[in-house]
Amino acid sequence: MLRWLLTLALGLCVAGLLGCLWVQQRSVRALRRQVGRLQLTMQALPDVLCLMDAQGRCVEALSASGACANPVPESQRGALLEHIRATLHTGDVRTVECAWATDQGLRQFEVRLHAVAPLHSAAAADTPAVLLLVRDVTEHHAAQERLRASEARFRGLLQNISSVAVQGYRADGTITYWNRASEKLYGYPEAEVLGRDGLQALVSLPYQAQALEALRTMHDTGEALAPQELVMLHNHGHEVPVLSSYAAVEGATDHAEFFRFDIDLTERKRTEAELRVAATAFEAQEGMMVTNAQREILRVNQAFTRISGYEDYEVLGRQPTMFSSGWHDNAFYKEMNDTLVEKGTWEGEIWNRRKNGEVYPQWLHVTAVADDTGAVSHYVATVTDITQRKAAEDQIRQLAFYDPLTGLPNRRMLLDRLRHALASSARSGACGALLFIDLDHFKTLNDTLGHDKGDLLLQQVAQRLLDTVREEDTVARLGGDEYVVMLEGLDAAHDAAASQATLVGEKIITTLNRPYNLAGHEFHSTPSVGLTLYSGHEVGVDELLKQADLAMYQAKNAGRNGMQFFDPQMQAAVSRRAELEADIRQGILQGQFALHYQPQVDVNGTVLGAEALLRWQHPVRGAVSPAEFIPVAEESGHILNLGSWVLDTACAQLVEWARHPATEALTLAVNVSSRQFRQQDFADYILGLLDYTGANPKRLKLELTESLLADNLDDVITKMSALRARGVGFSLDDFGTGYSSLSYLKRLPLDQLKIDQSFVQDVLTDPNDAAIVQTIVALGRTLGMAVIAEGVETQPQQRFLFDNGCTMYQGYLFSRPLPAEAFAGFVVASASRLEPA
Repeated sequence: MLRWLLTLALGLCVAGLLGCLWVQQRSVRALRRQVGRLQLTMQALPDVLCLMDAQGRCVEALSASGACANPVPESQRGALLEHIRATLHTGDVRTVECAWATDQGLRQFEVRLHAVAPLHSAAAADTPAVLLLVRDVTEHHAAQERLRASEARFRGLLQNISSVAVQGYRADGTITYWNRASEKLYGYPEAEVLGRDGLQALVSLPYQAQALEALRTMHDTGEALAPQELVMLHNHGHEVPVLSSYAAVEGATDHAEFFRFDIDLTERKRTEAELRVAATAFEAQEGMMVTNAQREILRVNQAFTRISGYEDYEVLGRQPTMFSSGWHDNAFYKEMNDTLVEKGTWEGEIWNRRKNGEVYPQWLHVTAVADDTGAVSHYVATVTDITQRKAAEDQIRQLAFYDPLTGLPNRRMLLDRLRHALASSARSGACGALLFIDLDHFKTLNDTLGHDKGDLLLQQVAQRLLDTVREEDTVARLGGDEYVVMLEGLDAAHDAAASQATLVGEKIITTLNRPYNLAGHEFHSTPSVGLTLYSGHEVGVDELLKQADLAMYQAKNAGRNGMQFFDPQMQAAVSRRAELEADIRQGILQGQFALHYQPQVDVNGTVLGAEALLRWQHPVRGAVSPAEFIPVAEESGHILNLGSWVLDTACAQLVEWARHPATEALTLAVNVSSRQFRQQDFADYILGLLDYTGANPKRLKLELTESLLADNLDDVITKMSALRARGVGFSLDDFGTGYSSLSYLKRLPLDQLKIDQSFVQDVLTDPNDAAIVQTIVALGRTLGMAVIAEGVETQPQQRFLFDNGCTMYQGYLFSRPLPAEAFAGFVVASASRLEPA
């Protein structure tokens, strides 16, 4: 058994050994085949491939070309030996280029040296060696040189293209090329952009990523992008529209280069914009018509169709004479043609006919268009329908020169006609006349029947005046209820002309006195007429109107429903009034006014207070009566400034009186004009004034007139109540002379009634005045109001008043109005007289 096992083991070992030998032999055979293939491959190489030792000797030729003992020319062996030793020393790969003389002439070779493992030979073990590869690159260098020359010619060509901006880019956007056209188009010098990121320089920030992606796409695909319109950025920041084309170029460098060719579209864009503007302008609101030199219509726009009513196909090829209205003669068209020939343009108003036959006004502007030789090639006409403008002008003229209610000439037209009438009168010597007409109590009609009835009356009056005068005469409405009739061509003699004008004036009065039917209401009205004559330029236009106006007011003052000739004395009075008004204004500014104080006393002569009376000492006029300047101040509005000054001064005087025992209890009455009281903030103004000055409200008494109570009584009561709540007292001045009414006396918060001096003056001789005084006293007692009489000048007057229950007085019997200092002395003296001895 043991022998059998040993025999089996020995067999297995032999079998394994034989198997290993078989595998080894197969590997050797495969290796030999690979070596053979490698040797055949190296033998087929055109390059010199051999092993060289450290002395530059060829140890083994590995290619057919390296079969020589010395593959390197003798002249280059020294240099080669240095490269071999350096390669062996460093152990790296070294490549050098050399120019060697050969049988074929001077050739360029690329020599590559590789250090290899030491050689094992019988002569010398572990001999260091270098694998030498020598390649003839003469043709390769020549091809590269040709490529560089071609690229240089290509770049030079691109540099000289003036109309195309060319740039070269790498895939990352770095600029590699920049021609002179690019410098001009984008404003960057070549030296400034080469090597720079072109995307940041030329592409706006929102599109930089998109542009970079496009470059990478071209790099990856090798295909150029399609031409496209872009908007790039100039060095100065403005946009540059361009048409861009692309090309990918494999140059002498290792990197692919992309070229962009940009054509400037600025002029094209501008031209396109101008064409759009021109097209829009051609289809604007104004009609446009284009003809050739023979004036055959070539084109019209929609506005022309809208204006004329003709569609374009109806007018193309025809002459513009088809629109003629027949309203213009041959001379008109000859002048138009002559102007076109001479100046190349004509502009003016012309009447043409629409397709529907309507004749309408248009503003026509024709311009001749010349070709390069200067000959007329076209005519361009701009047509504007001015129908509405003409109507508006007529309406404006109507509004400017005529009264819209009556259709009569207005003041402006009247003045214009009056100027012409004066000039005509100066030439002919004939006289003329102005009649200024005002309707009496016209306001009452508006207030009772309404303004619509008032308008009807004004229209009927206008028509009656037109029916009364001749066609060549002028009837004008100045406004409100005022009319002016201007008569021309009267007799040259003033007396005869006055008689003629008087007849017309009387006829007007008679006509306007007839009843009017105002929408079913019968109404009677009367006029006041002022008349003045004119002859030539003796009196100006404005002055004539003033004269007629003054005469009309004279007719009103004479009782209305009549006529008055202009009176020069009235003119003088008006001039004096105007001068007085100017003096009042200056007097306020220069402080010429002063307050005097007239005592108010009781039956014993005790001074209870005073009335503040305004006085004016003019530097030239002297003392001016209040009866003269107060009405003028009221009418001119100066009473507001005067009234404020009076109230300020009165409150200051109350403060001064409060400092002295003799005057601290006195009241001060101040007259307030109705115009001043109607001011919206009158009550607030008084209360503010009292607070500012510190005056005692209970010592201030405001005197109101009855005329104030005739208008807006509720507003009067509101203001009086607000002041009364602070202690301000009220006295009704001149009671019985105006709008006396028991109803308002009952409602008003009055403290005192004042008997007017006109009743006191004749109280002893006129039973009516005596009865009125008695009634006022009784009324005041009944209503719980104090009663004071003004204008008391005699003892009998005082006795009568006292006997009838009036115990407070004011008048010259006690004292005339005194300056503040004199008044204080009067109060002290009166108190001394009344003290018991």
